[in-house]
Amino acid sequence: MTALLLVVSACATTPTPQPKLPIEAPEIVWQTHLKQMQALAEWQATLVIYGQDRSQKFKLRLLWVQQGERYQIKIKDFMGRTVAVLEGRPGDVSLKTSKGQHYRGDNADQLIEELLNLPIHISGMRYWLLGVPAPESSYQLLQLSADGLAVEIEQQGWRLNYMAYEQQSGQPLPRQAEFSIGDVSLRAKISQWQLPSVEALK
Repeated sequence: MTALLLVVSACATTPTPQPKLPIEAPEIVWQTHLKQMQALAEWQATLVIYGQDRSQKFKLRLLWVQQGERYQIKIKDFMGRTVAVLEGRPGDVSLKTSKGQHYRGDNADQLIEELLNLPIHISGMRYWLLGVPAPESSYQLLQLSADGLAVEIEQQGWRLNYMAYEQQSGQPLPRQAEFSIGDVSLRAKISQWQLPSVEALK
């Protein structure tokens, strides 16, 4: 009787083997993430950019609001004062400064560099801040982490390095990144993201 109880007890406590869930390869995770981020039409980011080129060092606070092809970027100095507001869409860009000056053009990168001496690649940065390459041109290098996220990208002459991500609305988004080209080096720290829920990205 005792032996029978021991057998029954052993059977009752033996755990049932659980089927192992398949682990997706980084490339598969990346393709899903890439599709979602490149299709993301609306988002908002608050960030600080520490920059350096051949002639200057600078620190900027940006509030970037993207709505489809339209965007508004508020540029603030290290004291938090708004220096300029850049608004635009492809082929139509305006820049207003805190001194009341108003400029208009068709190239955001050229306008912001000529007037503020800031080498920021606006059209690429729209996607690079999200941790993915811009879809309008090919990239020369893509290095993925074991989690299927970009660690390094080379595109349009720029080298993009991603040091940290965080989860926002069910999506991993960059927290710290560096963008460099030639003598230009930009280090971005994103303090806040706002974007649709993960269901809206599917």
